[in-house]
Amino acid sequence: MGLQNIIRWGVDLTLVAMLLAAVRRETGLVFAYERYDFTQLIRRYLTWGEYCFQRFVNHAQGDSRRFRKQLDGVDKFLESP
Repeated sequence: MGLQNIIRWGVDLTLVAMLLAAVRRETGLVFAYERYDFTQLIRRYLTWGEYCFQRFVNHAQGDSRRFRKQLDGVDKFLESP
């Protein structure tokens, strides 16, 4: 396994952790990690996702020109085509 593969796995795992953080914040549902043997490791992984998600949200809300507030009647993301 090369360095490129390790970096790719790290990025993929971070994105999954961020997705779980977004689900927790949006719905209140959390991953039931206490069912597994590696609870401390899973808890640290989920904490990493929360940290990365918060950093991303802060960046998007702050100085970024790539994000803006959704415009009602213009963006129509939730409407059916």
